Amino acid sequence: MGRGDEPRRVTRRTYLRTVGTGTAAAVGLGATATGTAAAFEGSYAGRVTTRGHFIAQLFLGVDYTAGHDRTDYDTSATIPGLTDDASPSELVVFVHRYDKGLTGALESLRSFNDGLRSAGYDEALIGYDWDADEGRWGQTVEIADLNADKLGTFVRDYRDASPDTDVRLVAHGGGAKTVAECLEFFMDRGYDTSVKSVDFLGGAIDNDSVATDGQYGQAIAEHCDTCRNYYKTDDDFLGWTYAWKEWDKAVGDTGAEGEPPDNYEEYDVTDDVSDHDSFPLPDDGCVPTVVDNWS
Repeated sequence: MGRGDEPRRVTRRTYLRTVGTGTAAAVGLGATATGTAAAFEGSYAGRVTTRGHFIAQLFLGVDYTAGHDRTDYDTSATIPGLTDDASPSELVVFVHRYDKGLTGALESLRSFNDGLRSAGYDEALIGYDWDADEGRWGQTVEIADLNADKLGTFVRDYRDASPDTDVRLVAHGGGAKTVAECLEFFMDRGYDTSVKSVDFLGGAIDNDSVATDGQYGQAIAEHCDTCRNYYKTDDDFLGWTYAWKEWDKAVGDTGAEGEPPDNYEEYDVTDDVSDHDSFPLPDDGCVPTVVDNWS
């Protein structure tokens, strides 16, 4: 993945000093929430975004667009604890699924926000928005993979700026590729960075990749307190499209294949979730179970 370079480091002080010069460009989408934890109740804050950082060219693969590289990211509106003086107890970062343009990504984030709030969770929430609708299947998977270093850099920057805040990563569908690779990024670089929890909602990664001897098993064991997988055994997207494209079963369809790490848990939410797109929704998804497991 080209992880040989040292990531760019940003603290709140350096962020506020450089935001006007292009280090992190605010594009003004999302409701702003600041102050104490109670201020986050009812609305999400902002987004970390890498949308427009990649281009998928026919027969030429995926490349970065001009001005972007392996670890840079932009922000929209407020990132509590990074772009302001807030110090939330927890920060949830929601990474959306494949095939989401900007409008779809915002709708998914807002729906997940509604689900969290209706389930009684009132800590800070932001979205991680990426080029999930750029290119064909293989190129989109590559873009999800390449976003891992950017997400990992953000998490490290955030932990530097707000060390008392626990970070939770929630991934829907193909966002699981970015989050799992993010944990592997920490491991490959020898970082001690860890997050409070990882939650895969219908995760579009191979079902054996989360096993102890799988691609992400060691990274899961070492770089998050708890990893939870929510799967639906009749998920048409994962059961048909993913299986056909990847020639394998997805963890969000069957659960783990093999022995997972000790900090890994699974929940069969087949009866609770209507379809693949519904995992993060307030009415037809599994958000209440996710929140219950955080308490």
